[in-house]
Amino acid sequence: MLAVATIAVALRLPRLGQRPMHGDEAVQAVKFSELLEKGFYRYDPDEYHGPTLNYLTLIPARLSGTQKFADLSEATLRIVPVFFAVSLVLLLLLLADGLGWPAVIAAAVLTAVSPAMVFYSRYYIHEMLLVCFSFGVITCGYRYTQSKNIRWALLAGMFLGLMHATKETCIIAFGSMLLAGLLTLVMRRQRQSPVSNA
Repeated sequence: MLAVATIAVALRLPRLGQRPMHGDEAVQAVKFSELLEKGFYRYDPDEYHGPTLNYLTLIPARLSGTQKFADLSEATLRIVPVFFAVSLVLLLLLLADGLGWPAVIAAAVLTAVSPAMVFYSRYYIHEMLLVCFSFGVITCGYRYTQSKNIRWALLAGMFLGLMHATKETCIIAFGSMLLAGLLTLVMRRQRQSPVSNA
C-alpha cells in the first residue's frame, strides 16, 4: 500500500502549476480569493458549491505565505484535491479485513493509476473531496458494523457533514447509500431466515 500511495503521489504532484487553469477552476479560485483576502465566504446556492474546498485551501495558502489573490499559484490551489485523492487510496486500508488484501491492493492500484482519477485529482474543483468524503462514510460505516465502536459512527457522521458542506449533489450519494444499506439488510435477512419445506 505504501508503494501504491507513492505511485499515486508521483502521478499527481509533479508540475501541478504547468497546465493553464480551466474555467471551472478559475471560478473556484476567484471565489476562494474572497476568503483569502477578505476573510469571509458567502454561500450562493445558485452558482457555487459548499465551503470545504475554499476553507481547506486556506491551509496551503497560509503555509506558503500567500496573502493576496495575485500571489496565489495554481499548485497551491491544486494541492488540495491531490491530498484528498491520495487519502482516498489510503482509506482502502480500512476495508482490508472485509474485502481481503488482494481486492484492496487491486482497488488501490486502479484508483492510483486511473487516468480519470489522476486528472480530477489535479483539478481545483470539489469532486475529489466529495468522492473522498463519500468513501469515508462507507469505510467508517463498515468499521462501525464490525466493531460497534462509537468512534467509527462519529467519523462516519463527520464525513456525512463534510459531504454536505462540499457539494449539494451529495443528496444523490446519500440516497444511494441508504438504498444500498436497505438492500443489504433485506438480503441478509433472507439468507438468515429458515427455508420452509413446502
